[in-house]
Amino acid sequence: MSFYASYKAVFDAVKAAVEKKVSIKTVILGEQFTVGALPKAIVNAEPAPIGQATMGELLEAKVRGSIILVILEYEPKDWFKDIISVMGDCVDALLADRTLGGVVFDLTPTGFAPGEIKFKEKVFYGGVVRWEAILHYAP
Repeated sequence: MSFYASYKAVFDAVKAAVEKKVSIKTVILGEQFTVGALPKAIVNAEPAPIGQATMGELLEAKVRGSIILVILEYEPKDWFKDIISVMGDCVDALLADRTLGGVVFDLTPTGFAPGEIKFKEKVFYGGVVRWEAILHYAP
């Protein structure tokens, strides 16, 4: 399997995991979108260092990503109920199978930041969940 196919499989598996949560209506990965129906999760790639794995000839990629959660168009009355609970569902989806069905060695959530999100000069409310997955790759 090529590096691209292995790398893309990680993001496909993250998207599939988040799609299982009923609190999130739409999950977007690498495609154009309109804000539309909320809550919406947007899965993004972030810089991923690649190095020699500890044993053997495998390379180890630390695949990093973020999930931007656009939840409300108006300021929430209760941040914990309206925003943080949906973000928690996203983290739970990632932790349900930390190997993503065997696609990665391990996945760990690395950040949880509720707050305002701006798209096209409009403010929405939600947050960002960051994660890192260890991918072993044989060239």
